[in-house]
Amino acid sequence: MLTPEYLYRITEGAEDIASQLHKNIIDKIIARMMARIGRGEDYLLTATDKWQIETLQEAGYFLEDIQKELSDKTKKQVQEIKEAMEEAGVTALQWDDKIYQAAGLSPIPLLQSPALMRIMQRNYEATAGEWKNFTRTTANEAQRLFINQMDNAYNMVVSGAVSYTEAVRDVLKEVSDAGLKVNYPSGYKMSIESATMMILRTGISQAAGDISIERMKEMDWDIILVSYHLGARIGDGGQNPGNHSWWQGKFYSRTGKDKRFPPFSETGYGTITGLCGANCRHSFGAGDGENNPFEQYDTEENRKVYEKQQRQRALERRVRDTKRKIQNMQTAIDNCKDEKLKFELQQEFDRKSYLLKKQNAAYKQYCEENNLKPYNERLQVAKWNREQAMKATGAARRYQNAKGE
Repeated sequence: MLTPEYLYRITEGAEDIASQLHKNIIDKIIARMMARIGRGEDYLLTATDKWQIETLQEAGYFLEDIQKELSDKTKKQVQEIKEAMEEAGVTALQWDDKIYQAAGLSPIPLLQSPALMRIMQRNYEATAGEWKNFTRTTANEAQRLFINQMDNAYNMVVSGAVSYTEAVRDVLKEVSDAGLKVNYPSGYKMSIESATMMILRTGISQAAGDISIERMKEMDWDIILVSYHLGARIGDGGQNPGNHSWWQGKFYSRTGKDKRFPPFSETGYGTITGLCGANCRHSFGAGDGENNPFEQYDTEENRKVYEKQQRQRALERRVRDTKRKIQNMQTAIDNCKDEKLKFELQQEFDRKSYLLKKQNAAYKQYCEENNLKPYNERLQVAKWNREQAMKATGAARRYQNAKGE
């Protein structure tokens, strides 16, 4: 059995790699854009066919850069997934094996069991394969974003719809807002960091679950205990697998033969919305049918905590988003050759830094008012180091002074 805290922590390494990938690719897009559109208005006022040819040539070089970046990060990510899976499998069985040993049984270690290792390998390959699948489209998506925004800037300036500086600011905003997204067949889009966390957390949960089930079969064990945590998702509130608060923290019969407990199938294990489904932080293991360490809370308290935590996650996403936009603006400033444009970009940098200061304060206040633990690690983005933080703090102070506050 794995705790919710463990399932959060175990994905940190993979999320860091995805965040670095995101940052590096957006940096490359902005740097290449500014190398062409950051030279001044006169540079954009050229023949349409010449502009398009040069843009496509640049896009070809850009695609090669992105493919190299993806290749490097994929190697690291696949290794990270493998190590996380193995660690989670060993950790999950520590709970189960104590139950078996108390009953006089002698389970063999995970790494010495060919059957359990095959399950581990199967889940590892599926999870690593899913990462590779959605990163295959990332290079093309990034190239398309580069071409579209280059054309947007050109068309806005040539048509006279907006000024040169407004056009550059607009396309920079479009790139920052778009970011790197994973596009699912359903049309749903998710950041590459969030998608990485979801597939790894889900893959680890399912691997640990499948291993626990196989171990129970080896031990001829029927009773299962499902973990419990406050803030579990409530779905539609009904008695169904999508309402995790309904089935959590209980004993179940794996086969459905022990009528003292409900059948394990009630949890929806193996489905996308049920136990160990997409982004689920619940786990399960062998139970003795008597000792349940999970404290029971009423459903109303769970609902309140769930709503507070959802708001907390939204505030964390807002801070991360603003930090990325500040970083993107810094990349644009560093690669800008037009002094007037650089001045306006610096003002925008100052404004966003001031916004970040207010968002950080709002997050801290919300956590204090609602007795929630602040998670500073959830506010971090790749390459946001001490130097970057100090620069943003100074910019926020400069903006505040200019406003006379």
